[in-house]
Amino acid sequence: MRARSVSAVFALARWPNALLSASGVVFGAWWAGWGELGAGAVRPVSLAALGAIALTVTANVWNDLADIDVDRRAHPARALPSGRVSLAAARRIAAVAAIAGVGLTAGSTPALGVVSVAVVALMYAYSPWLKRAGVVGNCTVAVLASLPFLYGGWAVGRPEAALMLVGIAAPLHLAREIAKDLEDAPADAGARRTLPITAGTSAALALLAVAALVFLLLLLPFATARPRFAAAALPAAALVIYAVSTAMRGHRGSPLVFKLAMVCAMAAFLVARP
Repeated sequence: MRARSVSAVFALARWPNALLSASGVVFGAWWAGWGELGAGAVRPVSLAALGAIALTVTANVWNDLADIDVDRRAHPARALPSGRVSLAAARRIAAVAAIAGVGLTAGSTPALGVVSVAVVALMYAYSPWLKRAGVVGNCTVAVLASLPFLYGGWAVGRPEAALMLVGIAAPLHLAREIAKDLEDAPADAGARRTLPITAGTSAALALLAVAALVFLLLLLPFATARPRFAAAALPAAALVIYAVSTAMRGHRGSPLVFKLAMVCAMAAFLVARP
């Protein structure tokens, strides 16, 4: 029973997403010049990465709490609608994770702790309100999901160096969020005002395609300047194209493909950067 309960909590927290956030912090720190700072940056980067994990857990749990009625129809096997985690326990997990996220990032650098307070407030506003505001909610998540790169740069004292990564990642996250809304549209009808419901499937697909195209175009300067990056980024580009094609054909699975594309893009930057 205990093992099943722990498994349910991890499922509620979306642990792969939480680990991806932590990797984004480490990547952002590396991009901002962590290697030039030596061992002294290990502690702030580690605290920022752990804080990003906690904040991601907070967002995921609040999201599921707000969506429990929809999930009872669309995702009945999830931890909350299935009853494997109680609503009270989920609220406690979210509260503890939010406090831990702010505390850990403040331990990395006080300014980052202040940023995290604003992030927690935005996440809290997202689940009950912004999430139901169509493209505004999609853009909110796209920015929030891209912030781990900024956290990494901030942890090494160079947040401005990581802003470029945030700008590149945001369109891909936007495409993924729209893809998720497209898949959930039948269950969301009457409960949420997502882009496919308010503007129609065609408009949502058009914006998804534009966001994916913007992401690919933002990679072009690196590809033209560094042939090695162009070769390393081909898997990410292929996955983005495949994800768009999957969504256009009305098939499921494109959100996961977009996520894999982000991982591949990060790998391309790792391989190709001097």
